[in-house]
Order: sequence, then C-alpha cells, then structure tokens
Amino acid sequence: MLQRVITGIILVTLTAVLIWVPVLHALLGFFIACLTTVAIWEYFRIVEPVNRNILNMTTIGLVPLIILIGTFRSVMAIHLFFVLSFGILSVIYIFNKTTSISRLVHAFFGLFYLGWVPAHLLILHRMSEGPGLITLFITAVALCDSGAYCVGKLFGKHALAPEISPNKTWEGSIGGIILSIVGTFVLWILHKTIFTQFLPMQSIVFYLKWGILLALLSQIGDLLESRWKREAGVKDSGMIFPGHGGVLDRCDGMLFAFPFFFYLIKCF
Repeated sequence: MLQRVITGIILVTLTAVLIWVPVLHALLGFFIACLTTVAIWEYFRIVEPVNRNILNMTTIGLVPLIILIGTFRSVMAIHLFFVLSFGILSVIYIFNKTTSISRLVHAFFGLFYLGWVPAHLLILHRMSEGPGLITLFITAVALCDSGAYCVGKLFGKHALAPEISPNKTWEGSIGGIILSIVGTFVLWILHKTIFTQFLPMQSIVFYLKWGILLALLSQIGDLLESRWKREAGVKDSGMIFPGHGGVLDRCDGMLFAFPFFFYLIKCF
C-alpha cells in the first residue's frame, strides 16, 4: 500500500507540473509519447504474447509519431495520420504472408487506443481551458480508481465481474463513484474561491456531471483491460510503476474515458 501511495504522489506531481507549466508543453508531449510506447508494447504482450511480427513493430513505431503530431498540430492532422497509418498497416497485411487478419485487428486497435486517443489529450491541452479540463478529468478518474481500490479492500463483499476480475466489487465501484463526485465538488469549490482563472469556468452541475460520467466510463475501461489480461493469463500489464503495475494498469480507465470526455465537451 505504501509503495502504491508513494508512486501515486510522484506521478500526480510530475503530471501536474507538465500540465500547468507552459514552457514544458513540448516535454508533456514527449512524456506521453514515452508512456504510450511502453503501453503499446504491454498491449502486444497481452494480446499476442508469443508473436513479434512486422505489424506489431510498425504499430509500435507509429504510436509515438501520432502523439508528437498531437503536440503541435490539430485534430484533423491526427485523423489524417490515423487514416494513413491504417493504409500502411493494410498494405503490410496484404503483401506479407506471415501476418493474419487477427494481427491486423490487434495492430489497428492498438494504434487507435494507444495512439489516436491519447493524442487528443495534447490537443485539449493547447486550448484555453485545456489544463483545467485535463485537471478535472484526471481528478475524477484517479479518485474513482483510488476509491474503488480502498473501499473494495475494506468493505468489498459482492463481486462486480467475478469471471473477469474477482477482486473488483460493487462496494468498491460505488465507493469510487462517490469519491469521484466528492473530488469534482472540491474542484468546483476551489474554482469559485481560489483558482478562478485556472479551473473550468463552469457550473457545479458541470463538475458533478463529469464526476459521475468519468467514474462510470473509467470503470468500463478498467474492466476492458481486465478482460484482456484474463484471456492472456496475465496479472499485470507490466512493472514500470511500483505498486501499480504497468502503464496500461495505471491508465486503462483514462484511455477509455478520454475520447468521450473530449468529444462530448466539444459537441455540447
């Protein structure tokens, strides 16, 4: 538990500095590119544990490129690169007989989930309220994860999805949602009293709404990765973060929730 807390504090501090210090914008992109490169490696270790093929290696190379494009370019540039990358992977599949349709699907999904999705975070970061919105997003998801873990450990009795992740409980899930709501409520208070120019200039309904939605979405993302690991017989995606596991273990909920957050905010 202590190791998990220490690692969490270090990650939160580093992330906050990279998000809120303007001169470190490019460094944030480099940091995300490094994390996603590790994540795509972990992903292939889960879905294709005994295979190293040209589709895998190409995708591992494409992921940091789309992240760096997100650092300096627009959403349209990310979409264009994503489409071109799909074309590259398709051509490799067509002409390389060592590949298969399942490997193509794995590669394309990995590019989408671990390249296209996190690249949007860097696009959002450049917007006027971007750092504040990202702070809201990370707070809601991280507190849901911590709340689910702690409440589940202390009070969990009823399994949430026993065939996928036996340790997850309904009590933990509800505890995560409640802590996410509390966290976003505290952010709204801070916005109204201290950080009026930094956090999103929105109503309390906006903050609480996203506290609930992000908690629910992030738990689906957590279960999605748990399903992958269950099929592969893997406990953790990696060991890069002491007490937390791999990058996928730490960011699974964020990866699933973020595209909903990004596009729903832009559309509504």
